[in-house]
Amino acid sequence: MGFAECRALTYPIMTKNVFFALASVAALASCRPEPTLDERLAGTWNLSDLNMSGTIPSPLGAIPFTITDSLIRANNTLDLSINEDATQSILWNMDVRAVLNATAVGSFGVDLQDTISGTWYAVDGGGVTPDSLYITADGEKTGYEILSFLETSLRLRSVQTINDPDLGSQTVTQEVTFIK
Repeated sequence: MGFAECRALTYPIMTKNVFFALASVAALASCRPEPTLDERLAGTWNLSDLNMSGTIPSPLGAIPFTITDSLIRANNTLDLSINEDATQSILWNMDVRAVLNATAVGSFGVDLQDTISGTWYAVDGGGVTPDSLYITADGEKTGYEILSFLETSLRLRSVQTINDPDLGSQTVTQEVTFIK
């Protein structure tokens, strides 16, 4: 085999290798790491649904109660920020008119107003356990299970024990839904 025939055989192989090399470089250049759970959660979320349930201790035993929103006022937002210094801050404004239903006392309206500020972080469950959102405010950390999370909706649940000076110790389940 002469030089010309050998060159003719290697040209298609070299062309194929150059093509694959260029394709690999283009693929690597276009790769971006997947955003973390924290990065996907960051932003301003608007409260769209609030439900709470639990029990109130009484001399006759535990009285079950539920609280559901009847009016979500303007500026009910959850701001999850990732700051330039990589810290994560939260500002949660809640201003809701709700209906409290309790077996022993009936139903009545109640205003739920609170502003929470502090820090937050998320834990990715990796598909094995639910994802979680943790909020630290006033020295207390509260964990929320992320029930559902899409690009424009977020549903959270927490189970907390609250020690109220008037009502005593209560276990309360809270579910909140936010939209972007």
